[in-house]
Amino acid sequence: MKTLLFNSHDIVLLVACYICFLFAAMTLLGRSKADSTPRFLGFFLLSQAGISAYVLALYGEDFHLWSVAHMPWVFSTLELALWLEGPLLLLYTRSALYQQLSFKKVDLVLLLPLLIYLVTLVLVKVQFTTAQGVDFLLFLRAEHIQYYEHLRNVVRAGFGVWALFTIRHYQNQLSTAYSNTESVNYTWLKLLVVGFIVLRLWSESYLIIYTLVTAIFDASTVTLINFNLMGIIENYGQLLLVSTLLFFALSDPRNILRVSKETLDGITNKDITKTDKPNTYSPEQVTRVGNHMEKQRPYLNNQLKIDDLARQVSLSPKLLSNLINREFKVNFFEYVNRYRLKEVSAYLTDPNMANQSIIDLAFLAGYNSKSSFNRLFKLDTGKTPSQFRKEKLPATP
Repeated sequence: MKTLLFNSHDIVLLVACYICFLFAAMTLLGRSKADSTPRFLGFFLLSQAGISAYVLALYGEDFHLWSVAHMPWVFSTLELALWLEGPLLLLYTRSALYQQLSFKKVDLVLLLPLLIYLVTLVLVKVQFTTAQGVDFLLFLRAEHIQYYEHLRNVVRAGFGVWALFTIRHYQNQLSTAYSNTESVNYTWLKLLVVGFIVLRLWSESYLIIYTLVTAIFDASTVTLINFNLMGIIENYGQLLLVSTLLFFALSDPRNILRVSKETLDGITNKDITKTDKPNTYSPEQVTRVGNHMEKQRPYLNNQLKIDDLARQVSLSPKLLSNLINREFKVNFFEYVNRYRLKEVSAYLTDPNMANQSIIDLAFLAGYNSKSSFNRLFKLDTGKTPSQFRKEKLPATP
C-alpha cells in the first residue's frame, strides 16, 4: 500500500469523477419516470465522470502505469464518453426547457459521434494487435493523432453551440407561452453551456498550438510550452463547471412550468402575424376568452401558461395565440399582464388594502417577481407603484 497512484492535481479529477458518478446514480435511480430531465442529466454526468477517469488513466503518471497493467480496456471504453458528452448535453438542454422531447430527421446527427467512435474502434482493432501493446494507446500515440483529436474537439464544441442556440430559440419564444418569464428563462443553463463551450475551445486551443508548433518548428520546440499546465487548468475548470451545474440543476423547481416544443413552435409570432393568413377563430371565441378573463381571473395564477388558458376556454394553444395576436395586437405575456396591471392598480387605490405592502398586492395580482412587476408597472403607467399609490390613494389621518 506504499504505492502512490495520485498526485495533488489528480485529486481534482478524482473528486469530479466521484461527484458526477454519485449524482448520476441519484438522478438515474430516482422515482421520477414521467420527466426525462433527470435521466438525461444523469447520463450527462456519467459522461463527465468517464472523461475525468479517462484523463486520469491517460495522464496520471502512476495511475497510467497501473491502468495499462490491470485494465488496458479502459482507454478504448472511456474514449466513448468524449464522443457522447455533446449529444447528451444537447438532450439534457432540450429536456430541461421543454415538457416533451420530440425528434426529427435532423436529430440523426446525434448518432454521428457514436458512429465516428465505432469506426475508429474498428480501424484501431484492424491496425494494431495485442502483441504490440494496448491497441488504443498505440493509436493515441500515432504520428498524426492530433487531427483525430481536432475532429473530436470540434464535434464536442459543436454540440455545445447547438445547445446554446436551442436555449436562445427557447428564450425568444417565452413571451408567446408564459405569463411570467423571469422564472423560466434558464439563464443559468445558458451560462453553463457557454462555460462548456469555452472549456472545449480551450482544449482545442492548445491542440492547435501544438499542431502549428510541430508543423513550423522542430518537434523539440514543443517542450518549451507548458501543455501540462494548460491541461491542469482545464481540469479545474471542469470541476467548477460540473459543481455549478449540479447546484442549479438539482435545485431548479420549475419543471412544472414547461410547455412542449410543439406548442412553442406552433405559436411563434412569425407564424401568426402574416396578414394574408385568414382568421380561424369566431367572434364567439373572442367573447369567450374575454369573459373568462374577466369573470374567472385566471391571470391570478402566477404560473399561468398558454396551454393552461387554452384548456380553460376549450381552444388549441395555437388558435388562442392567433386570436390574442390578431384581436389584441399583443402576445400572450402582454395580454395576461394587462389584466394583472389592472388588478394591481385596483388594489393600490383600494383604501381597504392601504396597510398591505405593494409587493404583497403584486403577488396577489399574479406576479411572482418584484423586479418584473416594478419594471412592467412603470412601463405601463410611467410611475413607480409607490408613486402611483400616493397619487391615487388619499392619505389617511
